[in-house]
Amino acid sequence: MKPEQITMKTVRTLASLALALLSAVLVAQESGPAKVPQGDVWIKNLTDRAKRDALSDHRESVRGDSGRWNDAPRLQHAPPIQRKPPKVSLDDWADQLAERKFQPTSADDNWLVFRSRQLDDNDRVWVERIERRGNEFVVVLNEAIWQGYYQKTFTYYPVLGVNLGKLAPGNYKAKCVIQPMQFKRFEEPGRPQDNWPKDEQPAGKKPVELSVAFTVVAAR
Repeated sequence: MKPEQITMKTVRTLASLALALLSAVLVAQESGPAKVPQGDVWIKNLTDRAKRDALSDHRESVRGDSGRWNDAPRLQHAPPIQRKPPKVSLDDWADQLAERKFQPTSADDNWLVFRSRQLDDNDRVWVERIERRGNEFVVVLNEAIWQGYYQKTFTYYPVLGVNLGKLAPGNYKAKCVIQPMQFKRFEEPGRPQDNWPKDEQPAGKKPVELSVAFTVVAAR
């Protein structure tokens, strides 16, 4: 084989490898969020501590100075969030759902909406684990209360939405376990906003449990 033929063959090989790598990158960039696991038994654990909102499919913060206030945590079953009117918050929609009945079918995604009690703006709440055991779901949340000094503080409560996916006809139960935590340091010192705890640990208090039951019927 002549030297120029070897060179051209090498160029073509490198070009093919580059194209393959570029295609892989494009596929990764176009991939959407992870889907709800299939099957009757599964567990989703939080793996990246820097992305502690990864297991919640929707998240809102409702400020106390907006006139909204939540004295106790609440858990609701909800229809697909795509049915929420575009200009209505998840928090307001949850109130609307509480006033009227809806019947989920096997063709619908099933959502859970969690609203915490009123917190200070440096406190943090996130989903740590989601489990399915047959017709029962368990969502474990960490509620981390900041132990630092408040020079100026606002109150808020987070509203979290979790998609359980489509379910076969039957009776279901969902439980939310709120684990009390505490912390003194943020991951990035001096920037509490949009920042996660660095040294959270159990607060030595009993977890709070909420539950909701719902029935799924066959789609027509």
